[in-house]
Amino acid sequence: MHLPLIVALIKPAVTCTLLVLLTACSSSPVKQTQHVETEVVSPVEKENAAFTPEELITQAQSIWLQKQNAQQRDALLLDAAAMYINQAEAFKAQTLLKSMDQSSFNEPLRERANLLIAQLYIDDNEASASELLSLVTPLSNDESIRQQQLHLQTTLHHRLQNWSAAASALVTSQPASRETVTKAWDWTNRIPKAQMGQTQQDYPALRPYLALRDLVATFGLQPEKLNDEINRFKRVFRGHPLIEFWPQEVTEAAQLTLQRPQDIVVLLPLSGRLEATGKAVKEGIVAAYFEHTANISSRQNVPKLRFVDTVDKSAVQLVEAIGESRWVIGPLIKETIELLEGKLPASVNMLALNRIDLQKPNTPLSSSAEAEIVITDATAAAVNNLEQVGAHATAYFALAPEDEAAQLAELIFFNGYRAPVVITSESNINQRMLASFSQRWQELNALRKGRNKISLTKVTFSDNSSLRDVVTQALDVAQSEKRINQIRYMINDELYNMARNREDIDAIVAFASPEQTELLNPMIEASISPFYGKTVPVYATSRSMEYDSTKNQWRDLQNVRFLDMPWMLPDNPKEGIKREVSDLWQDRSTQESRLFAFGIDAYDLLPNLASMALLPQLAVAGLTGELSMNKDGEIIRTLPQALINNQKVTLYKQTK
Repeated sequence: MHLPLIVALIKPAVTCTLLVLLTACSSSPVKQTQHVETEVVSPVEKENAAFTPEELITQAQSIWLQKQNAQQRDALLLDAAAMYINQAEAFKAQTLLKSMDQSSFNEPLRERANLLIAQLYIDDNEASASELLSLVTPLSNDESIRQQQLHLQTTLHHRLQNWSAAASALVTSQPASRETVTKAWDWTNRIPKAQMGQTQQDYPALRPYLALRDLVATFGLQPEKLNDEINRFKRVFRGHPLIEFWPQEVTEAAQLTLQRPQDIVVLLPLSGRLEATGKAVKEGIVAAYFEHTANISSRQNVPKLRFVDTVDKSAVQLVEAIGESRWVIGPLIKETIELLEGKLPASVNMLALNRIDLQKPNTPLSSSAEAEIVITDATAAAVNNLEQVGAHATAYFALAPEDEAAQLAELIFFNGYRAPVVITSESNINQRMLASFSQRWQELNALRKGRNKISLTKVTFSDNSSLRDVVTQALDVAQSEKRINQIRYMINDELYNMARNREDIDAIVAFASPEQTELLNPMIEASISPFYGKTVPVYATSRSMEYDSTKNQWRDLQNVRFLDMPWMLPDNPKEGIKREVSDLWQDRSTQESRLFAFGIDAYDLLPNLASMALLPQLAVAGLTGELSMNKDGEIIRTLPQALINNQKVTLYKQTK
């Protein structure tokens, strides 16, 4: 595939005109793309490097007039175009390349021309990264061209978030350096788990990076074992740049001495309007505590666990309540977390049960390069004991509905859906989820260009009575019915027809309450036209699911795919505890059940926070999701996908 700029055949009669044009238009007010750095531009043939671009164009004219040698002519013109790019004369390079016809090029000339075109448009926001990639693929046998192609492929694959290809192109095209190795290690850790096996097979240059990632993921929470495996890894891959420019955070994680916290203070609202919420979390923490201490034989080793009601407490009172304890779970309310920011003793490590604006001036997580939630002394080369923490550290763990919406956008996008319709209720929480989904979709959709870039169709309903109107509007069924009625009126006869929905829709996302989703799904099924031989999946989040065994809601939610925490789904990792809890609290609501699991995870996370802060690729299998920590100290939950089939909830594995 070639970009549209190559449109005309170069002829001997126009070469002089072209030269005059290129000379005269140097000051023309044209929109130029950002020029490419010199090192990514194809080298000019050595024998032509002493000439100016204009001189090379003149030589090309002479060669054609005297010898009718198209290959020599075109090689000179491509050298001239490369010089223009080197000199940041993008318009002149474009004009020259537009005048050439690739249909007569041999393979080396075609590779060079395509490379130059890709270089010209690499920073143009309107250029499709996929189309540019086609210009530098497959790789040339000419080593100099090949390296330039790989350099551009690195940029383009990175733009498309194809981390496997980007990392491979980077390490293949660039000399080993700390910057290159660090970047390749970072990108390797962003490769989705589902793609690891295929990456291992397709990109052999990444195998040491993939092996280290697997090692860290397997042993990252066991520092002593991690240290042994690191030593073995370094022997196996001796001489590899990854060994020379070793990730320092992996060494620090191997030097940690992890101990269970011995004195924990839990800050929760245990009275007032949020009493039920606070108590549900508390019960989960207590359940995890008793599970942990059940096999501890010595009373001296049993940790202390204290609960503090945060309602109507000042910052001073809360700090006094924490006392000498160095580990805090909570608070749960954003305002209380903000109240404590900057006021806790330097030795305190806090796992807040909500999230706040990390850009606030009092936050301990500054915007500097060292601003990660690192449970280490900033001046220490390594941490030997969590009890020797020298800096106040805060991690943030939240059951944020916005996170589910963003994950849903990623799931739908990366499974190839192009034109989803989002149907949302007017409630505040669903509008927040819509905003999060839209923002993430916009970021992902920016990877697409031109025809592949499609805006979201978003519709909002105010109440249950307006649902049907919104569904028909979103699916364009109303317009179809209107056309049928018009035809029926004109022919004055009964018209046997069926309203058809929009043909381009390939997925529907619902942000609504469980009751609204139960009404919504049958309407969608009834509105989807059977004429096109396809199924349009309906996606939702956990907020649309109510696990109430006295209701028959699963019948109306047939084929709905949704995200939810493992605790609520079949085959959860603590089925025994769940049965006991169900026997104790038979009337517990779905939300209280989720908060209970939240409390269990909060307690179980404490001894892992230091390792997770150093190793963001670490993921802990929790009851609320697969848990990892980002650079801002936020716990990221990745939720499994479930499907409702035959009135049962089953785990869903994407096959598309």
